[in-house]
Amino acid sequence: MFFVEQFKSILVPVSLLAIIITGLGISSIANAGSSNNECPVGLVNDLTLDDEFGPGTADTTKCLDRRHNVKVVMQINQFCRDAVSNADCADNRAYALGNIRNMIKDYEVTHGMVAGKDYRIVAVVHSGGGWQMLKDEGLDGSGNPVTGRNKFEGQVKDLIAQGVDFYFCQNTTRGFIRSNRLPDATETAGGATAELIEGVKYTTAGVTAIAEFQNRGYRYVQP
Repeated sequence: MFFVEQFKSILVPVSLLAIIITGLGISSIANAGSSNNECPVGLVNDLTLDDEFGPGTADTTKCLDRRHNVKVVMQINQFCRDAVSNADCADNRAYALGNIRNMIKDYEVTHGMVAGKDYRIVAVVHSGGGWQMLKDEGLDGSGNPVTGRNKFEGQVKDLIAQGVDFYFCQNTTRGFIRSNRLPDATETAGGATAELIEGVKYTTAGVTAIAEFQNRGYRYVQP
């Protein structure tokens, strides 16, 4: 009987402690989940929605419900937003890059999300979009110096620094080699890979990579 009473005297404080710990855990989870549920959390232009667009705007604005584990795969298969040559493309007309910047701003500023934690963006690049993956200055297929081939190099670097992953199609790379736009591994010491912007990764085929990312839970976006 003595041991039963002693056990009860120990069990009660332990049970109370477990309840307190559990309560704190639930509270912490609730607070973590509600930390960025306002709409909007931040202001893009330092103005409220009503001040920026007019009275009543906030009441008619739909913000994102899902703000955790968001995964997006975007296809970049053109160099320019306009049907012009690469040389004629204006500096602010890169295909898809502006969309990605706006997406990041919406996720991070408007909705308080964190790159790599709450959302991930990958861009699969192929066909005409491949030019965006090249260094502006480098070597052509004959190993000759070239410059001015990618005015959007800085924009790509900025997006990589913000956590965007770019995957360059190797089929497109082969096409660039065949057309003498990029060197192969026998023509220069670094081959085609040395001509890519630092941080750009490869995928064996752009179209199958898009399907693969979708199979892994990424939502497909075509600009």
